[in-house]
Amino acid sequence: MSSLQSRRNFIRQSSVAALSLGTVSSLLANPQKLFDHISLQLYSVREDMKIDPVATLKQVAAIGYKEVEPANYVDGKCYGKTPAEFRKLCQDLGMTISSSHVLFSKNDWNASTKDISDRYKKAIADAVTMGQTFLINPGIDSDKKNLDEVKRMLDSWNVCGERCKAAGLQFGFHNHYDEFTIQHEGKLLYEIFLERLDPRLVIQQLDTCNMKIAKANAVEWIRKYPKHIRMLHVKDKAKDRDESTYLGNGEIDWPPLLAAAKKAGIKYYVVEQESYDGNQPLDSVEMDYIRMKLWNG
Repeated sequence: MSSLQSRRNFIRQSSVAALSLGTVSSLLANPQKLFDHISLQLYSVREDMKIDPVATLKQVAAIGYKEVEPANYVDGKCYGKTPAEFRKLCQDLGMTISSSHVLFSKNDWNASTKDISDRYKKAIADAVTMGQTFLINPGIDSDKKNLDEVKRMLDSWNVCGERCKAAGLQFGFHNHYDEFTIQHEGKLLYEIFLERLDPRLVIQQLDTCNMKIAKANAVEWIRKYPKHIRMLHVKDKAKDRDESTYLGNGEIDWPPLLAAAKKAGIKYYVVEQESYDGNQPLDSVEMDYIRMKLWNG
């Protein structure tokens, strides 16, 4: 038996055992409806996508993923292909593009006109062409320690959210770890985000590993802000370092977290793995997919 097959069998056995020992009845009551959407963040296979995006997407589809989240939008193209070409490539493989990551930078806001840049307007139009539901900003191009600058940035995100909404998209933000360590006036930066952002215009894509690195409790945040948090980046944290590992093999206690997400009505779950414990990226995301399917019943 190959080492990869052995690892897959181990994941199946340990996942079933973990579920049978779970104490969260709301998670286990109707597991087949736990995940409505399981997507793969393509940053997980970034080196493969650089070498051969077509072959890589074929392997992603063969694993079983039906949705992907691109992380390479450069000069109006996605992994070197026009939005229409990339959408067709995914469609031909039986996959859709539920969301993508496109940084909203300082240069994408015009303070004098109170409007977003032409570049980001094109990104919105291209996201529509790709058939997306969400357009996610994966970073903060501002001084996070300057509260006034942060507030101006958040106000610009609300405007971008209006533009996205008018186009039939939902704008969102993907957190890292320092939003849960930096404070202003006795409040965590992320708390300021959620107080100032309109959840009808800017949703949150919560990264579970990044939160764990910051020692933030994802369950508490989901329970407190269910209207804001509409997507999860499903990513486990390694027990011995601040990196991701295979789902279910790290520090995160998944049953209460997934139960809270289910109760909050979160329907979109994006698998992401940034490090691979010495294995191949495609093998890693396959084992993550096996874990997700087992959790899903």
